[in-house]
Amino acid sequence: MSDNKKSEIKKSPGFLTGDRPLPHDLNAEVAVLGCMLLAPEEAIDVAGKLPPNSFYLEKHRFIFKALLDLSEDPDMAAIDLITLSDFLRRRSELGKAGGEDYLIHLMNAMPTAANIESYTEIVLENYVLRRLIGTGADIVNKSFDQATPVKELVDSIEQEIMDIGNSRSRNDYVALKDLVKDVVNHVEQMHNNDHQATGLPTGYPDLDKMIYGMRPGNMIVLAARPSIGKTALALNLAANVAIETDNPQPVGVFSLEMSCKELATRLLVSTSKIGINDIKEGALSTSKWTQIMHAAQRLKEAPIYIDDTAQIDIMELRAKARRMKRDHDIQLIVIDYLQLMTASVGSNSSREQEVAKMSGSIKAIAKELEIPVMVLAQLNRQAEQAGQRPKLSHLRESGSIEQDADVVMLLHRERDAQHEATEDQYEQGLKSEAIIAKNRAGATGICPLVFMPKIMQFVSYTGIDDEDVPAG
Repeated sequence: MSDNKKSEIKKSPGFLTGDRPLPHDLNAEVAVLGCMLLAPEEAIDVAGKLPPNSFYLEKHRFIFKALLDLSEDPDMAAIDLITLSDFLRRRSELGKAGGEDYLIHLMNAMPTAANIESYTEIVLENYVLRRLIGTGADIVNKSFDQATPVKELVDSIEQEIMDIGNSRSRNDYVALKDLVKDVVNHVEQMHNNDHQATGLPTGYPDLDKMIYGMRPGNMIVLAARPSIGKTALALNLAANVAIETDNPQPVGVFSLEMSCKELATRLLVSTSKIGINDIKEGALSTSKWTQIMHAAQRLKEAPIYIDDTAQIDIMELRAKARRMKRDHDIQLIVIDYLQLMTASVGSNSSREQEVAKMSGSIKAIAKELEIPVMVLAQLNRQAEQAGQRPKLSHLRESGSIEQDADVVMLLHRERDAQHEATEDQYEQGLKSEAIIAKNRAGATGICPLVFMPKIMQFVSYTGIDDEDVPAG
């Protein structure tokens, strides 16, 4: 290595103990900048995915940022040595960028821009390695200091590692002009009723028409009073995504109330459509056993992952959700239920503040993992007053939940009707409603459902009652 290059390196940031330089490849950095000058229209589109600080040398960072800014300037007809030099000079950065002679050196360094993708990848890989090393050093220092609670430290570390991984493929910002084409295609897909344009289908067509499926980044709140069936509906939705579809998607379930075995039993009942009482009473014919075994085989192949840690802390849940996403690429998370979770807040904080932290963290998980997260919640006793449907204000500790949620679905059924139902009515199912009380991207309204208590399953309401069928 020449003395000049050694001098350049020693002036750059990021040396470790013992004067050991961090990973970098100056030739690749020169190649990227040279390609951007040689063929700006083609090369800038490729190199633009690099963060500005992905270059090791400071002067390379100034040049790269200037090239990006020039490419965004609508008044700039062309990008070349003259326009770049003038742009840097007007920003008083030409000297920091190495001067005109260095820009000429970059221009002459590359005969062709054909390999810009390879050069960009090399620069990006070294940038990621430097971030990993910096994060590792920060972890060591914070661990020795012991000033940060362990759970918070682990959470921040996992967040940083995930951010580093995402930096390999995602910019911190996106220009609107780059989004317009994708948005138009998305609107066209929606117009053509293409299911890929919406979120994960719920399995209930009327519900999908209202909320357009369970969409990535959305926090969906499913709330009800106890024993109305919110866990059953949540499991039905999970099964519809992971089992009852031609395109099964992995689902993660966090159950704070029921054990893994209890949830698996419910899934077996609803999938086999054999009543839980028939199983308990031993009233199983050969055909029913066949149904159960067939359902059991389907469940064995279903990509559903259950965690039944009781009173889980929101930080622990977030860490586990990240691991589920990394290991199994889950596309939906179900949390049963919010008020059983805990959050680390100040000793003088109220329960409402604790719920606010949990609610905000759940929304952050949905955005970070880019998947829908459904969280179950309790309604207060006022929701059971006769003659009224539940509403948003009936959410317990509701302020933050209502604010953070993209969709709030209130499950409703008249308890008196359930208690007064005849055996035949009970067998045929109980009328229920999924009230869409909040829908950030669509309309609110009521989706009618029918609850089949014996098999713990909700089905779509057909709109036909016994009294609608003509006699004779």
